Amino acid sequence: MSKEMTSKEQIKVLPAGLPFIAAGAVWFVLALILPIYKLYAIILTAAIAAAAFIFLTAKRRQQLAKLPPAPPVKVRAEEMSKKIDLCRETLLNQQKQIKNTAVSSSVGSIAGTMDLIADELERDPKDRNKVRKLANHYTSMITGLVDKYIQLESQSTEGENIRNSMERIEEGLSGADEALKRILDDMFSDDAMEVSADITVLEQLLKTEGSENKMDFSGLDK
Repeated sequence: MSKEMTSKEQIKVLPAGLPFIAAGAVWFVLALILPIYKLYAIILTAAIAAAAFIFLTAKRRQQLAKLPPAPPVKVRAEEMSKKIDLCRETLLNQQKQIKNTAVSSSVGSIAGTMDLIADELERDPKDRNKVRKLANHYTSMITGLVDKYIQLESQSTEGENIRNSMERIEEGLSGADEALKRILDDMFSDDAMEVSADITVLEQLLKTEGSENKMDFSGLDK
């Protein structure tokens, strides 16, 4: 089987929800046509709807079986992306419980940066090494600190130990926010190098003796 044929089959994979929609549509149409109040009509309608569901489900499984397996690199990147997304959702839920506006803002910023990191990781799985520790270790540490802060903030009395612990967590979350932004910026380093290289090549092509098409790219970033 050629690569072109495999690519076409990938495009033709049925949507996951299609069997359910088709079965429901068949039931609806037959219910309008047949005397659905009679037992035989109910049995016939249910049988046809079930047959449509089974047929489409089997068809989709056949199409999925023909797809080439996902590369290990992509699979690992997707797993990390899911962990980061799960942490983001947890942080957004925790943010609603925080009274301190500055801390709430830091947590929201961390969640937003994690969302961007997860999206970039899915776009470019090669970045997985840059976020491995974040996905496997730091996500749980960050949500744990936020959870601890919520517990301390809810205390009816505020002693010195509680106050010191909350201040340390506030500083830690602020530092984590900045660190995550640096990680996200580093994930785009390859893109920046490619853009720079492309512009250099283009400048060289246009910089010919006596050319009237000389272009100045120095102002592109202004």
